Amino acid sequence: MDTSQTGQSVLKHRYPAKGSDGKTYEVHVYFETASAQSIKEGAPMEKISSVRTSDGTELHVVSKGHYEIPDSDVTLTATAPDAI
Repeated sequence: MDTSQTGQSVLKHRYPAKGSDGKTYEVHVYFETASAQSIKEGAPMEKISSVRTSDGTELHVVSKGHYEIPDSDVTLTATAPDAI
């Protein structure tokens, strides 16, 4: 997986998170830019398209700095100021 861009999504944030399994993960937050037409219609210029680990595993955002890996018991906690 290209870590700088996924389709129309662009990597905007990257920070460490501690897993409940004792491992350290890197969280990647991808944003999608709205089309010019959507922006004219009042849509935000960009929005979060996905939150994933560095290996591409999709994360479920529970709250700011707290994530779950779907279909597992592993939770992640990030303390970075720019954590989503």
